[in-house]
Amino acid sequence: MKSALPLVTALINTYNYGRYLPFAINSVLEQTYPNLEIVVVDDGSTDHTTEILRQYGGRIRVIRTHNGGQGHTFNIGIPAARGDLLMLLDADDTWLPTKVERMVEEARRQPEAAMLYHRFQNIDNQGREAGQPQPFTLTNGNYRDKYLRSGGSWWSPITSVLAFRPDHIKRALPIPTYAVREGADTLLTDFCAVTSQIASVPDCLTLRRLHGANLYAAGRDDRVYRTRAIRESDVRRIEWRMFALRQVLERAGVGFDIDLERHEWRMTNLYWLGRVPFFKVMLASLLTPEHSLKYRWKRLQWVRSNRALYRYE
Repeated sequence: MKSALPLVTALINTYNYGRYLPFAINSVLEQTYPNLEIVVVDDGSTDHTTEILRQYGGRIRVIRTHNGGQGHTFNIGIPAARGDLLMLLDADDTWLPTKVERMVEEARRQPEAAMLYHRFQNIDNQGREAGQPQPFTLTNGNYRDKYLRSGGSWWSPITSVLAFRPDHIKRALPIPTYAVREGADTLLTDFCAVTSQIASVPDCLTLRRLHGANLYAAGRDDRVYRTRAIRESDVRRIEWRMFALRQVLERAGVGFDIDLERHEWRMTNLYWLGRVPFFKVMLASLLTPEHSLKYRWKRLQWVRSNRALYRYE
């Protein structure tokens, strides 16, 4: 980094989230860290987002574009970042006041890490905490070999906890935006898992809002039962993600060979859909480095017991 107080870019992506956007922007303005720029990419919103953004005047930089999905906003916003560190924030989430200060400190301590992240707390639409801080398992160091061995199955951090070295993450651009318009953050994190060091801190520094309009609607908030259509979508999302990641890595000159039969979540969904036998889920679970033996056993029991939910659909 270039100075004692490196510039940090807070990149907020938004689409028709005018009702949440002020909370996100204000959470950045209220940071204890002073050297910040705020860039908001408005992905073609048709609600009152424009009026909300106008109220902040020169305190934020706004980029308006046609609606193209999360990956499109990253392709537009990341090159516009001027900071020595880039931190992402979804418009319906908020940062706790010391988040930037803590992550800048960790970036100083971990100069080889191109991606850094931390834990988050789910909240409901009334701001009440839901469950324990996540993710339970944190990743540090060079994760490439473990990532490849597990078929790309890992606890990929969510958008609003991510911090990147801009020079490194720009190598992943442009992110493919066809087929799936959501989950582009996983392409960025997967790229870093394969190409760089990762650093994480156990602190909970972000509040993720669960509500009826985000990805956790339509059945995704239930860890056990989701409709067959959503299970099918989860499988396709994983397959598309790996297809897109291969393109990104090849463009960056990085070799990539992966076996999706080893991807635990893909195999779990295929088992619940009745397409693969249980032993394939077992093999994939054994190859997942984030699971202890005790957790693997409990998880396999959970997977098998919930197969009955889909048997008669």
